[in-house]
Amino acid sequence: MKSENTTQRLNAQDEYFLDADTPTAPTHVGGLEIYELPPGAGRDFMQKYYAQIKRQPVRAEPFNYVLSTLAEEEDTGSQGLLAWMRPGQRRRKKDATVRVWKRLESVNPEEHIYLHALPYPGGQRELGELVARLHVNRLDRSRPLWEMHLIEGLEGGRYAVYMKLHHSQFDGKRGVSLAQYTRSTKPSARGMPPIWAVDLSKHHERAAGGKGSGAAEAGRLEQLAAWGKALSKMRAVRGHKAGQGVIVPYTAPASILNGPLTPRRRLGTVSLSIPRVRALGAAVEGGATVNEIVLAVCGGALRRYLKDRDALPKEPLIAACPVALARKDGAAAGNAVGQILVSLETHLGHPAQRLRGVVASSRANKALMQSLDQDAYFNYLNLTMMPQALVAKTRYGHKVLNANLVISNVPGPRETQYVNGARMEAMYAASLLLPGQALNITVSNFGDNLDVGILACPDLCPSPQRIAVFAGEELAILEKAMGIEPVRAKREVQSKKAGTARAPRNKPKTKTEPKPSKKARSKTASS
Repeated sequence: MKSENTTQRLNAQDEYFLDADTPTAPTHVGGLEIYELPPGAGRDFMQKYYAQIKRQPVRAEPFNYVLSTLAEEEDTGSQGLLAWMRPGQRRRKKDATVRVWKRLESVNPEEHIYLHALPYPGGQRELGELVARLHVNRLDRSRPLWEMHLIEGLEGGRYAVYMKLHHSQFDGKRGVSLAQYTRSTKPSARGMPPIWAVDLSKHHERAAGGKGSGAAEAGRLEQLAAWGKALSKMRAVRGHKAGQGVIVPYTAPASILNGPLTPRRRLGTVSLSIPRVRALGAAVEGGATVNEIVLAVCGGALRRYLKDRDALPKEPLIAACPVALARKDGAAAGNAVGQILVSLETHLGHPAQRLRGVVASSRANKALMQSLDQDAYFNYLNLTMMPQALVAKTRYGHKVLNANLVISNVPGPRETQYVNGARMEAMYAASLLLPGQALNITVSNFGDNLDVGILACPDLCPSPQRIAVFAGEELAILEKAMGIEPVRAKREVQSKKAGTARAPRNKPKTKTEPKPSKKARSKTASS
């Protein structure tokens, strides 16, 4: 592969996701999409589709980027503490190097695209097991960091697409923005390119970079001021009581969800009705966002899951919730992500009380983020993540945790989507597990549903589909606790054909934490 002299520097978050990558905690992310075969598709549809997309040239950045190094020419202090802590990072030395993304002139798509067939009966269990195995393998750093897996043989005349990308190049917002050019709202549309073949020059142009020396000097002064604000905020936050108001970093309780990871993974899935979630939000005093209701649903599901295993901590679980930040450059790769810590109030037994507690915690910690400008907040995050980053690759990595788990919400399309006539049924995220965190819950909105991907290390957190079942049932529990009637969505919570969990139509037997019904279990496939 011939390369050009076009490079892009990595930012501090990109460096972190590269350095934290280990065999037991790889830092790539994945997305699983399920499609109906288009009308008139023959038995050889997937073979033809596979052959067709392998011929599509790699145009879109960063699908044509490879990791490389350059001689360091200037002080790397502006890259942030996480980049400065990179093993081997040297500053103001003639022989120092920095890692960069180098754009390749050509990439062979055949090295990145694979075709699989599910064993009979081709249900959600078989699909989940295959995706879990594919998700375990780390990406080859000698090539661009992406893979696409086409999966045929899914029951009901369907197929699936699993995409794997490295988090050092993609955050959730960037992946979604590229995917919009690969689908259409019209079933008759054809010629839609795969994601790596999108000609971005037809859609937008990145902002021109480059700053003069005066701007650079002003930037250094702004950075110093931002660090001062971040340090001041850190001192103020440390004075808060654990679990109340603004969450103090590293106060998450010990739990079975946290420990040394193994390479094994399992994926659970569930779909939740957006109209029902919004109705719950409207029932909360002052209103609650969709994301806050999702956090409350997850808190209730995790409380039941841990109680079933006699492993519920006395203190509430703490979730790290990523927040997309505005980018100040036109970079084609990399991350611009913040996070807030939220108490899931898992120590509270009453659903309505737990819901209100989650909303209050979310508001308090969002206010912290909003009280700082973006540079100061980014530096505050660097400070809070420093202990976790320092020990990530040591035997103590699982003992230094900023939170118990990650719960993320990635925006998706609201209208029905088609890829060359194939209708998309659902889209689930298979994210990453950080060292010591055996559970990640990522939500993607699609149409009138929230499609939830629950990735777990089963040696610490077995049967993540149980959490999915509980999450589906938690909607009904919260609705009853808040005294509201369920709202039907246009697209009901995934059909039996799709094999995901749905909230039971029968009322819970008790006011709090009912056991899942056999009917609900039978409609949900484990993975």
